[in-house]
Amino acid sequence: MTKFYEPGDKSQAICDNCEDLVSTTFAYRSVPFDDGSGSVDNILVAVCDQCGTILAVPPQSTPAIRRARDAATVSLEVNLRVPEIEILDTAAYEIDREATARFRKPLITYYLNRLQAEADLLENTRRDFPIWTKQRKAIYARGDIPRRRLSFKVTTRTQALLSELTIKTGWQKTELVRSIVMLVGQDFIVHPNAKPLNYLRQVAPLVNA
Repeated sequence: MTKFYEPGDKSQAICDNCEDLVSTTFAYRSVPFDDGSGSVDNILVAVCDQCGTILAVPPQSTPAIRRARDAATVSLEVNLRVPEIEILDTAAYEIDREATARFRKPLITYYLNRLQAEADLLENTRRDFPIWTKQRKAIYARGDIPRRRLSFKVTTRTQALLSELTIKTGWQKTELVRSIVMLVGQDFIVHPNAKPLNYLRQVAPLVNA
């Protein structure tokens, strides 16, 4: 059974700073993330009694650290043609008539996760995206099509997923987001697909609450 620690409990650990086996005291401290992306406050940890270095994190503190890491946000910003943003908004409206622009983020995140999990979908997207891009260029050549910035906050986990997919595809971030616009257009406009529609309709009330 996992031991539950209280503030003031004592233990022992190897301290690299002191280069010795030292006594520790459990206390609440701010703990920085390993990647330097932020920190989590008021976490119970084992602190070296000699130098004050944090030496260990008990299992009971792990959920709070995970929540804080998931909540840490970074900006995702891309410039798209207005018709491409309208594809996202059309899909959001089809999912939930009460949906606002903030549903763009869960819509994009849903497809990012599908691309990561479904090898066939990723391969098909890599094949079809250049064709779709060529078609869009032909449409945009008909007139002066404005651009609009798509901007929202994502978790560091989503940012890592985005980076992983840019490496897998060899695309820039904007190209990856545009490929998702293509998938959304296929599933909600060109060939309506009940699977993502039904799933996202279940999610929509939570997002729009």
